[in-house]
Amino acid sequence: SVSAEISGDAFDRNPILNNANEARLTPSLYGNTHRFIMAASKRFEYGAKKRFATTVSLFSSWTSGNRYGYVYGGDINNDKTETNDLLYVPTDAEINTMNFNSITDVNGNLQSAAAQRAAFQQFINQDEYLSGLKGRYTEKYGAESPWFSQADLRVLQDFKLRSGNTFQVSFDVQNLGNLFNSEWGVRKYATTTGYFQPLGVNVTGGVPSYTFDPSQKETFVASPDLQSRWQMQFGVRYIF
Repeated sequence: SVSAEISGDAFDRNPILNNANEARLTPSLYGNTHRFIMAASKRFEYGAKKRFATTVSLFSSWTSGNRYGYVYGGDINNDKTETNDLLYVPTDAEINTMNFNSITDVNGNLQSAAAQRAAFQQFINQDEYLSGLKGRYTEKYGAESPWFSQADLRVLQDFKLRSGNTFQVSFDVQNLGNLFNSEWGVRKYATTTGYFQPLGVNVTGGVPSYTFDPSQKETFVASPDLQSRWQMQFGVRYIF
């Protein structure tokens, strides 16, 4: 299933091969396949009448990546939708017969058909999922982004007052690894929309022509969102 408020959006965002109404058993877009979790906590009590206590807690997880699918950027099967046609992965020989249109990239440079053809071939070869499907179609949500990990630390300090109440100070670090190394705890995505479109297509008279941006050299990019950054927070609480 896909997130959509109207049926038209659900149709547009549902990667298919030919018939959108045919029920096929496929992986879900939502939910990670595997997840390993570790949690540890230790409380230290000290001082006269154990009026002070320090609790150190560590939570960490190692999770398989998010699902996504490869689709054309265009309507190759003439179903009037340009975002749901599953990509066919050509063999090296088939790429040489594909018709690429010359394009101008974002820097104003003309990219010839030969340059796009070579770049598309390189992109397929560096992608573990695509390179294993040459001569076949990609699968609905068959690809998966890299595994990611995260460790969170909490230090909790208790001060027991003579009244019997407790004053508590907390210190939290989320994504602890990223605090020490900018390459740790970083999540990588092929896209943020659930599918990925490496190849543009336009069909005229039943004949497809293609475009590929040669700047696409790697499948995955580091996400700039907060999940890939370490965060720190302090808290106070009065318990009575």
